[in-house]
Amino acid sequence: MTYRLSRAFQRSSAWLRSRNPARAVLSLVGLVAAASFLAVAPAAAQTYPNKPIRLIVPFAPGSGSDILARILSEPLSQALGQPIVVENKPGNNTTVGTELVATSPPDGYTLGLLTNSGLAASPGGLTSGVRYDPVKDLSYIALVASVNYVWLVNNDVDAKTAPELIKLIKANPGKYNYASGNTGGIAYGGYLKNSHKLDVTHVPYKSTPPALADLLSGHVQIMVADVPASLSMIRAGKVRPVGALAAQRYVLLPDVPTFAELGLATPPNMDGWWALVAPAGTPDAILDRLNKEVVKILETESIKAKLLQSSLVPTPSTRKQATDYQKEQLQVWTTMVKDLNLKVE
Repeated sequence: MTYRLSRAFQRSSAWLRSRNPARAVLSLVGLVAAASFLAVAPAAAQTYPNKPIRLIVPFAPGSGSDILARILSEPLSQALGQPIVVENKPGNNTTVGTELVATSPPDGYTLGLLTNSGLAASPGGLTSGVRYDPVKDLSYIALVASVNYVWLVNNDVDAKTAPELIKLIKANPGKYNYASGNTGGIAYGGYLKNSHKLDVTHVPYKSTPPALADLLSGHVQIMVADVPASLSMIRAGKVRPVGALAAQRYVLLPDVPTFAELGLATPPNMDGWWALVAPAGTPDAILDRLNKEVVKILETESIKAKLLQSSLVPTPSTRKQATDYQKEQLQVWTTMVKDLNLKVE
C-alpha cells in the first residue's frame, strides 16, 4: 500500500508541477488527506465498535418504531459487544430524526431505524422543510421490517370483497365516508378513490385508533388501515377486510385475498417499512458488518416470533436491496404525492 501510494504521489507531483506549480502544493495536500483516509478507514472498521452506538428512532417512546428498535437493539448489542442507546427524536413527520442521522459523523456510531415517512414520503413532497437528500446523505444497511395495509368496512356494509364494495359505492354515490388515520391510509384511500372513480367523502383522523373506533361504531363505513392497528379487531370479527392491497397475501392475514386475486389492479406499494441507516460516507466494512449482524438477528426464530407478535413482518435484505428499495419507494411516493395532491403540515 505504501509503495503504491508513494508512486502515485510522485507521478501526480510531476504532472502538476509541469502544468501549474502554484497549484501543485494544494492539490498534493488533497492527495495526502485522501491517502490518510484510506489508511485510517480500514483500521477504524477493524476496531469497530469500541464505544456505545446511538440508534435514532424518529417516533416517540411506545410507538411501533420504538418497540421494533428495542427488539432489535438487544441482540445487536450482544453481537457487537457494545451498548446500543435508543434515542427517540420525533417531529415533522419523522424528518427531524432522519436529518439528525444524515448530518451525523459517518463513523458508525450514529445509526437510524428510519421509516418510509422520512426516507420516501416526506422527501417525495409530502412534508415541507426537508433539508436532506435521502439518496445522497444516507447509507442503507438493511431493510428490517414492514407493515401492511388492508381495506376494511363496517360490518353493516353489504360488501364482502373489494369488487363488491366498489360496485356498492358506485350504486350509491355520495353515501359513504372513508377514514384515514396515518400517511399510508391517506395515500391508499386517495388512490382507491381516484383510480376507481368513487364518490366517497374522506374523513381524516389524527391517528388510527379513533378512526377505527368510528369505523366500528358506523360513523364512517370504510377505511384503509395498517394491519398492526386493526388486526385484533379483524380477528374478533368487529370489522371486515375486503381485500389485501399488496401483490401477495399477508402473513398475518392469510385468508384475505389480494386485489389481483379479486380481479383488480394491485395498487402501488405504499406499505410502511423500516430500514437501518447510517450517514453517507460510513466505511463499507462497518456497513457490511452491521448488515451481517442484522440479517442474522432477523432470521433468528425467536426474533421473528417477537416481530410477528407485534404485527411486524421481518424483511432482512442485502445493502443493495435496501438501497434500491428506498429509491423505488421515493419514486412511488413522489408520484402519489403529486397525483393525489397530498400534504402533511
